[in-house]
Amino acid sequence: MAYHYPIIYWNTANLIVDSGSNEELLGQSTDYGKVATALTNMRQRGTEITLPLINEAEFEFVPDEKNNRIIYSLKALCGIGDDMAQSIVANRPYSSLEDFVDRVKVTPSQMIQLIKAGCFTELDGKDRIATMRKYLKEYVFEPNQKLTTSSIDIMEEMGIIPDNKKLYVRIKRFKDYVTHESFLVKEVINPKKKVPKKGYHDRIFVLDDTSTPFFQENFSEDSIVGIKDDHPTFSEKLFLKEWKKKVDVLRDWLKKSETLQTYNSHKFKDLWNEKASGTIPKWEMDSLSFYYTEHELENLNEEKYGVVNYFDLPEEPEPYDYYTRYINGERKQIPKLKITRLAGTVIDSNNIRHTVALLTKEGVVNIKYNKGQFSYYKRQISTHLNSSDKKTILEKSWFTRGTKLLICGYRQDDIFRAYRYKDTLYMHTTNKITDVDNDGNVEIQTDRIKA
Repeated sequence: MAYHYPIIYWNTANLIVDSGSNEELLGQSTDYGKVATALTNMRQRGTEITLPLINEAEFEFVPDEKNNRIIYSLKALCGIGDDMAQSIVANRPYSSLEDFVDRVKVTPSQMIQLIKAGCFTELDGKDRIATMRKYLKEYVFEPNQKLTTSSIDIMEEMGIIPDNKKLYVRIKRFKDYVTHESFLVKEVINPKKKVPKKGYHDRIFVLDDTSTPFFQENFSEDSIVGIKDDHPTFSEKLFLKEWKKKVDVLRDWLKKSETLQTYNSHKFKDLWNEKASGTIPKWEMDSLSFYYTEHELENLNEEKYGVVNYFDLPEEPEPYDYYTRYINGERKQIPKLKITRLAGTVIDSNNIRHTVALLTKEGVVNIKYNKGQFSYYKRQISTHLNSSDKKTILEKSWFTRGTKLLICGYRQDDIFRAYRYKDTLYMHTTNKITDVDNDGNVEIQTDRIKA
């Protein structure tokens, strides 16, 4: 094949086998660590791997002889599944994003993964963020047509209630407090009138130490009808008459078009943060398990954090000192190995071998942990926050795909052993990177949270 055909066919055949994405594996789960390793090795050899273009990608990796590139495999996409991959191929070609959505029974979560993976970059445009925004607005987002006072709680969470309306929000809620059954003094029935369905014409409530100051500050005394235990009592009927006029200020504000527009804008922002937050490199890790554009840690200040290129390290670890131990009564000099640090993104983990596939800027590295270390960082931390039987997840495993880590240890043959000595500069073998700023500085979590 390599002799008689363009080399792109031979490279594609190798990539299919190395990544385990051939059609014979239909129905089997994808080994994302294996896929990422194969892709990285192929790209290091100078072969272009392009995005899984919706009109060209197949179940497995395919060669594009005309452009001398390999098109990414649909099977290797995260969260798509074999059935959807085959459905995409069976319904082609597609003329637009809208045409695709109309003809393929795709769920929102699957569609979001396809957009993150860049499947529509040659059909809808290279700007994946614009494509995602268009899809979410046209097919997922449900804007409110009007606002009522029942929307107030959500608007407060959004932080969009202006200061000059916050008092009216308190007034709105004040009614529910002061007309609670615990403050009911009596129900008033007028014998000259027909008794309504609710069984009374008016109700008398008493104000407590908490509600009295607010009432006196914001309401007139027109509804005050007496005193009980040194606390004012008021007529619900007269109070509601005044209360409604004040709350009408809030209702009028909610009816304004600019208020509705602000609300829907924040509502869409919340949807975006839930479905499509993060950078393009993060999207690629979520969907492709490799970085097509650039690594999320591309700008990491490696010198500051002691990060090195694993592939530049000697296969046999270098000793920098020795310490004495007695083994079977015999004194021996034990080497202390030079500890270095790697930075990368978790692709996969192996519970049996206690290994983690870490995608660094230079390629995939297999990190070897001892059993105790692996269990500590692998486990998901949950707890009961109340008396219910359902547990609440406090922290996911640090070996979840997409987690960015700093790991110290040493290289030994073709693995990197997570290890540290008591006098090692780093207090933990593994740190979780939670953020990287534009200057390459990171925010890190040094230990697991406590349940």
